[in-house]
Amino acid sequence: MRKAGIKLSLLTMMIYSITLFISDNRTHAGFWEDLYNGYEQYTNLPEEVNKLQQSYQDTISELNSAKENMEAFQASNENLIKQNEELMKQNEDLTLLVSQMQKDEAERAATQKKVINTAIVAAALIIGYFVLIRIIRFRMRRTHRT
Repeated sequence: MRKAGIKLSLLTMMIYSITLFISDNRTHAGFWEDLYNGYEQYTNLPEEVNKLQQSYQDTISELNSAKENMEAFQASNENLIKQNEELMKQNEDLTLLVSQMQKDEAERAATQKKVINTAIVAAALIIGYFVLIRIIRFRMRRTHRT
């Protein structure tokens, strides 16, 4: 029995020596403090979970508002594109109208210039006719007087 006690003591001292060599040389605060810190961390978990849930809800609400803003901007952008297309069509119509009016104005100016030139030529012909008749009469009188 004594041999069994000695073997048990030697085995215990070997295991104790091995654990001393393997173990960390740093000191620990203690089992009860570790247990208390673990319990404290465990009791703080619901609060942290609530914070995470609130943060998640805030992020979701920000995402939804950003999505609504994006949809509003997209709708506004589509309306502006349609309005821009309508304005471009109106611009084309007005450009055609202005070019037609310029063409009509140029034709009216050309017609007016022709009418004025015709009137001047007709007045010159009438005046020339009267002057020519006067000159002819004057020469005929002179030739008949002598």
